[in-house]
Amino acid sequence: MIFEPNNSTDIISLIPLASAGFVFILGIFVFLSNWRATLNRIFFFYSISITIWFFGTYKMFFACENAETAMFWDRFIYIGVIFIPSISYHFSIAFANLRRQRKFVFLGYLISIVFLFFIKNPLFTDKLFVYKWGCHTIAGPLHNVFLVLFFVGIIALFANIYIKIKQAKEKIEKIQARYAFTALLILSFGALGFLPAYKIAIFPIAYFSGLICAIILAYAILRHHLFEIRVIAAELLTFATWFVLLIRLLLENNWQNRIIDGMLLVLIIFFGLLLIRSVIKEIEQKDNLEKLTLKLEAANERLKQLDEAKSEFLSIASHQLRTPLTTIKGVTSMLLEEFWGKLNEEQKKHLDQIYQSEERLLKLVEDLLDITRIEAGRMQFNFKPTSLEELIDGQIKELRPMAVKKSLYLHFIKFKSPLPKVLVDAHKIEQVIQNLIDNAIKYTDAGEITITLEPTDDHLLFSIKDTGSGITK
Repeated sequence: MIFEPNNSTDIISLIPLASAGFVFILGIFVFLSNWRATLNRIFFFYSISITIWFFGTYKMFFACENAETAMFWDRFIYIGVIFIPSISYHFSIAFANLRRQRKFVFLGYLISIVFLFFIKNPLFTDKLFVYKWGCHTIAGPLHNVFLVLFFVGIIALFANIYIKIKQAKEKIEKIQARYAFTALLILSFGALGFLPAYKIAIFPIAYFSGLICAIILAYAILRHHLFEIRVIAAELLTFATWFVLLIRLLLENNWQNRIIDGMLLVLIIFFGLLLIRSVIKEIEQKDNLEKLTLKLEAANERLKQLDEAKSEFLSIASHQLRTPLTTIKGVTSMLLEEFWGKLNEEQKKHLDQIYQSEERLLKLVEDLLDITRIEAGRMQFNFKPTSLEELIDGQIKELRPMAVKKSLYLHFIKFKSPLPKVLVDAHKIEQVIQNLIDNAIKYTDAGEITITLEPTDDHLLFSIKDTGSGITK
């Protein structure tokens, strides 16, 4: 079967050339951005292998009429293809930072070199298969072995990048890994180019993979800073513009145009330097911001852990304190009630002081428990109709001894008519009333404390007035 070229076939033959060009340019950009970085160097050699594959395919497609020339270019293709499994594996290890697997890298390259010596052997490929869209050498037994190793390398590539996606702690790393995974997955469809080696004629859609891969990686580079090549890209763009303007200036014969071109060149140099400087500054600021964000996130996480530990400690401590205090209060109450015998006034006085102190401690413990419940979002309320007058009377009765000790006049001015009950949590409101009256007693050295409760519109207004120093002092 002799292949007769036509215009549509010529266009199809240009597909691998376009893919080779895009992949090669991308590899150069990545390499120049940071040639010292291991990952960038590996990707550069990876792009070289892909470029050899696609460029050789382009040349082979145009040589299908000459079997000897076509077979030469097909063997040229395998110079790049043979190293793809080992470079893919090496790239995945460097990208995912998997140090334990580095010992297998040398073995992978050694196997590729061994296969390199067999590319002209008939056991690897022999004869030429010509089909509608091109041609390909026919695979031999050794080619089958290589194909297995090829797919092992590709599978290892995706497995290690998947590990990187799972282990990446920073969001940007996950995004970069996902784009790399997607781009290289599409590139792996180039393996469909092996089908003609087994006499399976297929439209060369496989060679679109390099073009699509380059576009995805270019987007990841520009949008998510994969390989961080923005500086070198800005520099290359600027230098290329300078070079074009300089050549134009030197070739221009008209002095008036030369002056204009010279002024334009000076302006472009100035703004080009500003562009490069701004890109460098943006990257530095971004890196500093990311580092600061990570530090703040770590500090915030640590504060959350400490806050949780504090709340847990307060909860446990409060529960542990409440049990013995309740026991002491109960025993003190029984002593005051003369359950075990008569007491004199002096004994009753001291026991009453103990009892009052225990009451305050228990209320403090209850407050601590409420704090832990609020922080944990477990605060519960028991709303029911309650008489605020009764609550105030109860707290005045309880706190009056403190006021008497300081010679303070504590009195409650009740409203002339009965007040309606309000829907509240009696225990929580009682704590609020107690704290307000207690503070008034503490910070009033002499005089009186007046408590009022009166209706205002559809509310009840509770107020405390004292003769203390006040907040302003």
